[in-house]
Amino acid sequence: MISTANGKVIITNDGATILNKMEVLQPAAKMLVELSKSQDSAAGDGTTTVVVIADALLKECQSLFSNGIHPTVISDSLHKACVKAIIS
Repeated sequence: MISTANGKVIITNDGATILNKMEVLQPAAKMLVELSKSQDSAAGDGTTTVVVIADALLKECQSLFSNGIHPTVISDSLHKACVKAIIS
């Protein structure tokens, strides 16, 4: 259930709708909202799934960063993993 700024109540279980109605300020969170919109536009479904997967990746990246791994190394490694996943 979402209460909008003008007092309207929206009841939904659709991840894209929930994210679109939220006022998101933090840059990483905005990125997740855009990811959800892209997924909705491309497939019409799976918006919650892509956000959950992205959240898990971000948490792992934070852990690597906290352990002293440079962000560029993390980014390059993720890119290489994506390329391998696409090729496979």
